[in-house]
Amino acid sequence: MSTVGEYFRATKLRGIDEGVGAPGLVQSMHGTPRDGSFELITGTPGPVGAQGEQAATFRWEGDISDPVALAALATRLGTVHAGRAWRVKSTDTLMYWNGSGFETFTDAFGAPGPDGKPCSITIGTVDTGPVGSDLRVTLTGTAPNLVLNLVVPRGIKGRKGDPGGPGPIREASDYLDGPLVDRAVPIWSETAQKWKLQPYPGLRGPWSLVEARAWDDGPGFAPGKRDINVDSMTVAQLKIPAQDTDWRPVLGGGVVTSTTEPHEITSVTRVDTEVRLGSPTGQIVALGAGFPMGVDGIGYLQPYYGVRSMTPDSTVGVVPAGQATTLYVVLRRKGTSTWIYYQSNAQIICWARPITTS
Repeated sequence: MSTVGEYFRATKLRGIDEGVGAPGLVQSMHGTPRDGSFELITGTPGPVGAQGEQAATFRWEGDISDPVALAALATRLGTVHAGRAWRVKSTDTLMYWNGSGFETFTDAFGAPGPDGKPCSITIGTVDTGPVGSDLRVTLTGTAPNLVLNLVVPRGIKGRKGDPGGPGPIREASDYLDGPLVDRAVPIWSETAQKWKLQPYPGLRGPWSLVEARAWDDGPGFAPGKRDINVDSMTVAQLKIPAQDTDWRPVLGGGVVTSTTEPHEITSVTRVDTEVRLGSPTGQIVALGAGFPMGVDGIGYLQPYYGVRSMTPDSTVGVVPAGQATTLYVVLRRKGTSTWIYYQSNAQIICWARPITTS
């Protein structure tokens, strides 16, 4: 070194502790052809500064490609984003947003460490903690086989929800579950004190015959006939398919008949229309009374079972479930006169009324 400038260019500044507050201290500068130094004493400690603002909570946001991408991101950041941090991949630098700008930490990331041993983590217990508590995570076991246990804070009680739709009736406590039957309806059972399924209680049908036509395209009423001299004659058969419940027939319709007696008040012969179950001599289930005056008249059918009284448990006129049957229309003479049967306007219609019990 030959000039003062060269001395200064090679000078290293460092503070030396020679006893703070001691009198008579001086600064020294020492220069040699190979080295130079300028020694300064350390100052006395100053007063404690004011309490600073609490730092923003650190929030790691991950990697960003380069400073250009970071600068573009900065245009969308404000004070509410303070505490967020990114690693710029191209420079391996930590960039911390303080609310108004980025602070740079070049030494935040060191060299990659050695690869760790693989570890297997399985979920153990997952419990709920009190409302507002912290999430607690614990690891048990010995590496590489660890078990992760969680205690998750319970959420606060939400608002009452909107009314939901109707639930399945089969899950109701007062419902007696059983096999499902098409068109069945729930009926209250006094015995079980629960609702239970019962076959559809409404009328089934109808099935009918009108003159020569039948509901199933089978034969209808027999052809008309005159000068009949028998006490009874079957003129039609109405076939009824099997039902899913016990039932009784409910009948309507009628047949036109006439006797050949003179039109006098003394005429006593009449022809009644009967409907019988299962055969021409089976249980009577409907009756249409004839006219004893020697004129054409229709015997209108109405339910009739030939008994004085019937109880709900009576089996008179009942057709069992699952059994097909046939109703026979029988004309029966009451008297001795010959008589006439007309196919014209003859008709019968039947409904099945289910037998309902609790």
